[in-house]
Amino acid sequence: MAFTELGEIEAFLVLAEELHFARAADRLGLSRPRVSQLIQSLERRIGGKLFDRTSRRVTLTPTGRFLLERVKPNFDGLQRSIEETRAFARELRIGFLGPFAGAVNSSVADFRRAHPDWSVSMTETRWSDYFGPLRRAEVDMQVTIWPVQEPDLTSGPVIAEYPRVLAVASDNPLAARSSVCAEELAEHTMVELPRATPSEVRKGFLPHTTPNGLPIPRGRVVNTQHEMLSRVATSNEVCATSTALTQYYRHPEVVFVPLTGLPPARAVVSWRTDNENVKIRDFASSLTSLI
Repeated sequence: MAFTELGEIEAFLVLAEELHFARAADRLGLSRPRVSQLIQSLERRIGGKLFDRTSRRVTLTPTGRFLLERVKPNFDGLQRSIEETRAFARELRIGFLGPFAGAVNSSVADFRRAHPDWSVSMTETRWSDYFGPLRRAEVDMQVTIWPVQEPDLTSGPVIAEYPRVLAVASDNPLAARSSVCAEELAEHTMVELPRATPSEVRKGFLPHTTPNGLPIPRGRVVNTQHEMLSRVATSNEVCATSTALTQYYRHPEVVFVPLTGLPPARAVVSWRTDNENVKIRDFASSLTSLI
């Protein structure tokens, strides 16, 4: 069968689902007459009617049902194969929140050595557009904070853990402390994350209450790591962060004090479930779980 005839098969499968020419045409992005032409052409190749058509309804004929049972699995497999090949030919694009690049750097290097013919790129993402790049298919995978509780996303193993620290201004009395307990956060104003940040991150990484349930006052919204450091340095606000940030970001007037009472920040790699492909699976399977 010539490649151009795939359009006939696709039209047949969509019409078999919709049993309505107008709806099938809308799904295919074609005119209704063009859908009719494709079906008629396929019927000529088959040598029999595939649909019974009346002014009120469209139904599959026995021949149409016979063809549907045999063609649909093969056509679905062909589409998956084409998508897999497209993903194979394209580079694997990994997004990361700034502080968490280190969680995946060595894994990316190992992956490149294991697959020298596969291109891998890394792109920094923003707190204010947390899963936006992933959902817009601008990246294939994204290093994020565990847990990920998004119904359209799949997560790999926990690949890094970072102790918690509190960012405070160097002239803040807390700066001289050897540690700060999470319960003390109720006595200080915490910077706020953007609204786009998932609720599981708000609750786990920058909680609104202490472990014992005391409310933690909120201050200004900060959209980037540099914005957070500047805010902390020039106000009385603090930020519960992790040592992931201290490896890459510094400010001369900000001190990081060990913060006890909160679980460590954990990093995972996530991807869109409906976008999974051979490169994503291979990279995810190469990661070592810490828990």
